[in-house]
Amino acid sequence: MASMNSEFLFQYQGIHGVPARARFFAAARRLNRLGSAFAPFSNLVSSLPGSRALLERTLGVTRRRPLPRFHRRTLLRWYAGPRRRRPVSLGRLVMLADSFTTFTEPGVGIAAVELLEMAGWQVELIGDRCCGRAAISKGRLDEAARQARAMTVRLAGLAREGVTIVGVEPSCILTLTEEHLALQPDSDDAKVVAAQVRLVDELILDALDAGHLRMDPASPLVGRRFLFHGHCHQKALSGTAATVRMLSRIPDAEVIEVDAGCCGMAGSFGFEAEHYDLSMQIGEMRLFPAVKQEHADTVIAATGVSCRQQIAHGTGRRAMHPAELIRAAVLEPAASSLV
Repeated sequence: MASMNSEFLFQYQGIHGVPARARFFAAARRLNRLGSAFAPFSNLVSSLPGSRALLERTLGVTRRRPLPRFHRRTLLRWYAGPRRRRPVSLGRLVMLADSFTTFTEPGVGIAAVELLEMAGWQVELIGDRCCGRAAISKGRLDEAARQARAMTVRLAGLAREGVTIVGVEPSCILTLTEEHLALQPDSDDAKVVAAQVRLVDELILDALDAGHLRMDPASPLVGRRFLFHGHCHQKALSGTAATVRMLSRIPDAEVIEVDAGCCGMAGSFGFEAEHYDLSMQIGEMRLFPAVKQEHADTVIAATGVSCRQQIAHGTGRRAMHPAELIRAAVLEPAASSLV
């Protein structure tokens, strides 16, 4: 359905022109990078009187939903700065510094990098390309194809060397395994790249099971109940079993996966003024009631950035990426040098 929608929008826009809002959302990486460059000022703009009403009138972005908050200390800035260096025993891998994790939720990316490095991987961030997910969702398939080709060129050599490619945002990393192949049907390089892609949850689970990461029996997460909501992209293409098993490695954890479909956010859909009410109605079908009925001590987890935004807005509960939870629950190895 998502592919059909993107193709329809592309054909329709080819005849009637590309709306300003489609261009706005398709430029998510550029906008997020600018927002972070000017943070915290950029976060204050939306609180100015009339600013949200203006955004709704000009672009149709609802004033009723909180906007993402930008971080001056992005994932890329943290990675390039002074931090703990750990011994490498498992080889090299690359991780996509996606448009959302990098600029609006860098803590998720930091947790993932630290876990992978603690397990013994040498992690290289890829932050100079966009997967094109935002452009695809708005029917900008010509722009998405250009971004897909650039990403493939960036990763093909690494993939042919057998380097694993991981990401924490399912909608971005899994774009390399599905839409990039459709956008480049004759590209052998795209197929090689797709074959090397894995969700970060899968590698962390492998590291836990192999003993490269060990759980802290004194962690405050031991014995807790976890309510987990999986991202639609993840459910459709790779499944959520690895994430559930990863959370279950926390000692005495009770992990419950929400029996719900889409959270209702669906990327930019929930930000569009005419779709806001429907977005919230979808959330109220199963997801919101499931979260609201949980005890305050229950930990809410979700792999998708849109899902976490929707849960926070619809229930007032903070949802965390599973990698953040595992990072808080593992034993810290012996200190090493800070460079």
